[in-house]
Amino acid sequence: MMMMMMMMMKSCLSGPFLLLLLLLLSSTVSGLGSVVWKKYTVFRNHLTWKEAQSFCRRNNYIDLAIFYTESDADSTNMGRYRAWIGLHKDTDTSSSTHNKWIWSDGQNYSIKWAYGEPDSTDDCAYAVHKGRWIYGANCKGNFFFFCQKLQNTYSKYTFIPQSKTWSEAQDYCRKDYDGLAAFTDYDKLMSAFKSKDFPVWTGLYKDGKAWKWSSGLSEYRNWAVDEPGNKGDCVSISSVSKKMAAQNCAARFPSICFTDNLVLVKENKTWEEALEHCRSLKLYYQRYDLVSVQPGVDNNYVMNKVKEAVTERVWAGLRFLAGRWLWVNGADMLYSDLPLCPLKMQQCGAFSRNEMGGLEIRDCTEKRNFLCYGWT
Repeated sequence: MMMMMMMMMKSCLSGPFLLLLLLLLSSTVSGLGSVVWKKYTVFRNHLTWKEAQSFCRRNNYIDLAIFYTESDADSTNMGRYRAWIGLHKDTDTSSSTHNKWIWSDGQNYSIKWAYGEPDSTDDCAYAVHKGRWIYGANCKGNFFFFCQKLQNTYSKYTFIPQSKTWSEAQDYCRKDYDGLAAFTDYDKLMSAFKSKDFPVWTGLYKDGKAWKWSSGLSEYRNWAVDEPGNKGDCVSISSVSKKMAAQNCAARFPSICFTDNLVLVKENKTWEEALEHCRSLKLYYQRYDLVSVQPGVDNNYVMNKVKEAVTERVWAGLRFLAGRWLWVNGADMLYSDLPLCPLKMQQCGAFSRNEMGGLEIRDCTEKRNFLCYGWT
């Protein structure tokens, strides 16, 4: 292998570079395909915007979700939800059904509890979209809910995408309906719990007069009609239509957390110092390297990260060694406009923050921010 490398060496190669090449590649992963990944996870707990943000950050996510493209939002499955139903434990000590589970209409219809449900501390019940069973919960929790309206002998069930405690939901339903939904049989419950549109917290919020993402830079907005309104300074996305709306930040909704495998280091280091720094990182059981990326979708996503840097250029894992340009993870070199024999002081690659973006060749001793990526 070494003989083959030596045969490929150009006239501009200096001897020590071959040893450095072998050292650079000795601990890297084969990276011939995509090296960038991102992950969106929906959590069904109903939290305020600030609580949701803290939850994401505490649980090894970068932050509440940021979307860069329509496909980011469309590919995120937000459809499952929890909703209060009219089933509750009778707390009236004078009642013949005291401490028993009854429906909001006072009846005792058949109940299909999930395994291990309800807990002895539970006093109200909810069901889950696409679920098979009923679950117990503390009545003070927050969920969406179904109201019921009796029409002749037929009950109509209406989904209410507002987050309330069981008692608040019951009061709401009694104003314009007959109360929280009482399902006389399992089939009716399953028929009601179809796909519904409801709000889910994102990382978009209003900072002064501008709408910003809580982590990262993106111009993506997909406002619903008449949005952003004046209801609040935090933004939700609808689970089905994927339209965005301004909400009161104190409202409680499910949320989407986001993470990826890129780490932008806003410290100024030479190229080799940056490489060493990336390889010393140990986060979430991943190993890290200077990012090596091909043209296309990965490159476009990387450039979104580069825009967050505080230096005009950001070191990448591109280096001219052994007479050729290479990525430090061994990825194929698909950029065709790089010089075949660069000047000695311009043999490292950096991403540019300017409008054109892309790769530039720079002096390896310049001190710049840099971008690491994780792999396992």
